[in-house]
Amino acid sequence: MFKVRNSRQKSKRWIFRIFLIFFATCVIIQLVNVHVNISRKQKELNALREKLDVQVQQNQLLQKQLDFGVTDEYIAKVAREKLNLVLPSERIFIDVTKE
Repeated sequence: MFKVRNSRQKSKRWIFRIFLIFFATCVIIQLVNVHVNISRKQKELNALREKLDVQVQQNQLLQKQLDFGVTDEYIAKVAREKLNLVLPSERIFIDVTKE
């Protein structure tokens, strides 16, 4: 009778150990997955912060332009730089030596 109890206790211990190992393995796998997700989200957050900084700078520039108002000089500058326009009295010289 003592041997039967002893073998039952041993089998219960083995079952408990197997369960404990299985549980610990699941916890470790979940921790690794959480760590990977945190790293991924951190990179995404950094990229979004950089985009936000760029957008804030653009907004500040536009706000400055609104504060100063639209002047003839500003219109001429935009026409020259972005639209490649010139005044009727100006001459355009093209350097053909550059290739």
